[in-house]
Amino acid sequence: MLAQTQTKMAMNQQPIPQASLPGPASSGLKKAVGPAAGALVGTSVIVLLVELARSGALAQYSELLAPLLGWGPGLFILMGFLWLAHSYAPPLIETQRSTATALQKLADTVEHNSGNQHDLVLAMQVNSDKLEQVRNTVADLQDHVQQLKEEWRNGRTR
Repeated sequence: MLAQTQTKMAMNQQPIPQASLPGPASSGLKKAVGPAAGALVGTSVIVLLVELARSGALAQYSELLAPLLGWGPGLFILMGFLWLAHSYAPPLIETQRSTATALQKLADTVEHNSGNQHDLVLAMQVNSDKLEQVRNTVADLQDHVQQLKEEWRNGRTR
């Protein structure tokens, strides 16, 4: 009887709808929470160091802390710059590479089309030369026909 009840309960359970599953919005939330958590931890560490310095617990480490305090901000800025370069340089480099590839394809297309245009110009020049030859031939034939007409008229009148 207990087994039948459990089977009926299992059959009545509905599957989890897809809308309730975490989607892209939750990944954006994770991206926003990461830097905030880092800032919170960094602030906590600084507050802890200040409180330790006030209490005098760090007095014995003064020779070690002095260079760290002097070089610390510069090193922090350098590490931040390196992190930014590591994060943003690869996509930037890939974008530049794809832009260069697209420009090279465009240049190749322009070069190919200019070669076709050069061939077209040569063909037009050849056709123009042939047309000029035909005009000259027609003009010569017209002159010859005119001479024949005159000879025929002159021969007929005699």
